[in-house]
Amino acid sequence: MKLKKILALGLAGIMGMSLLTGCTSASTSATTAKDSAAEGSSAENAGEKTIYVIVKVLGNQYWSVLQAGAEQAGKDLGCNVVVVGTALESDIEGQLTLLQNAVSAQADGIVIAPLDSVSLDAPITEAYNSGTPVVLVDTLIKSDNYSAALMTNNVSAGASAAEEMLNRLRASGLGENETAQIAIQIGSTGSQTITDRVNGFKEYWAKNAPEAWTILSDDIKVNDGDISKAVGFCQDFLTTYPDIKGMFGPNNGSTVGFVTGLTEAKRSDITMVGFDFSSEIETMIRSGEYDVASVVQRQYYMGYDGVKTALELANGGSVSEKTVDTGVIVVDGENVDEPEVQEIINPGK
Repeated sequence: MKLKKILALGLAGIMGMSLLTGCTSASTSATTAKDSAAEGSSAENAGEKTIYVIVKVLGNQYWSVLQAGAEQAGKDLGCNVVVVGTALESDIEGQLTLLQNAVSAQADGIVIAPLDSVSLDAPITEAYNSGTPVVLVDTLIKSDNYSAALMTNNVSAGASAAEEMLNRLRASGLGENETAQIAIQIGSTGSQTITDRVNGFKEYWAKNAPEAWTILSDDIKVNDGDISKAVGFCQDFLTTYPDIKGMFGPNNGSTVGFVTGLTEAKRSDITMVGFDFSSEIETMIRSGEYDVASVVQRQYYMGYDGVKTALELANGGSVSEKTVDTGVIVVDGENVDEPEVQEIINPGK
């Protein structure tokens, strides 16, 4: 397939802020609340601007790319970047502790991808009201109590995934009167990002899919970011629903679960559309044996521009747009090696 449409391209020139630099670059990372506090204290003693970056799951491939962007910004712009995160998408209390530690350490700015759009709303609001610049990446909170947000338009991205799924099912020769079931699993029920993607997928499907092609809306499984659980859910779907023809993973962990499950079962007859670009989905795409595509975000730039924006705000700057859509691109076997795609999936190389 040809290169699919790219949504809302480009971040350059959108922020329109003046940048004041002059601090030494020192990028660090932490895995626990205790480590986080220690890192923050070290940066404070050095008298340098420090930006805390709180990802959802530290070490996850998707978040590692965002982390790399944030750390590169620290090197380029001359500031300390402290990256922290939890071990599971379900560890909301752990992320809350990391946020509180960042505030206690008097971070000059905070970049955060909220694990839960409702539960993290109040503590993020508190940090924002304290005068600390708070930049959201990947996921919004329920209120608008934050300084700026860099993320995907997730409803539109979900619709793009549904369009891709329908195009592939039709191209496979599936008849519009044939029964077809589409499975969905998600990483979390509290993430507005995932909710918007699923809603966008469902809305597009309802308007454009044949009546005989249905989403298993009453059996959307929640894996809590646990890959082994996600793989098990894929196997459950294959066993329970003989008419399953497609699978949709609206986040990285769910996608990896579907990819792994389908690969282990050798079910090349299932169309799979996921999100993000893990090594697992890259292997599946490059194999040429599966009908697969992935909606890829620009998380490297979320991390880079998230730190840049937080630093500019800490230096007295302002934003011209509070929410910036960083855009997506649909990647498959036909466009994976195109320069435009490689720049997104392998930034900085």
